[in-house]
Amino acid sequence: MVSALVPTGRAAGRSRLTVMKDSKSQDAILTVVLLIGVYEGVMPFVAKLFGWHPVLALPLLLPDPTWWIVSSSVIVVALTLLMGMDADRKRHQPEA
Repeated sequence: MVSALVPTGRAAGRSRLTVMKDSKSQDAILTVVLLIGVYEGVMPFVAKLFGWHPVLALPLLLPDPTWWIVSSSVIVVALTLLMGMDADRKRHQPEA
């Protein structure tokens, strides 16, 4: 996520970060963020609803009132990262 940003030598008043140039790397990072968001954010809610016990859904290991807060936070962070990275990619690569 932050690894997609590399420092540049711009002036002090401007942003000092730019997006990676390789679109395959950007797609890979977007895919990882999406998978983590779905498996750690959405999967615990679905698992509780249907009584499943997924192995790697780590929020389900937390006590009952906190797992849904953690899962909701993962969903919000993943959506924020996905929207921000996608908007930045479209700004720098209009043909994508």
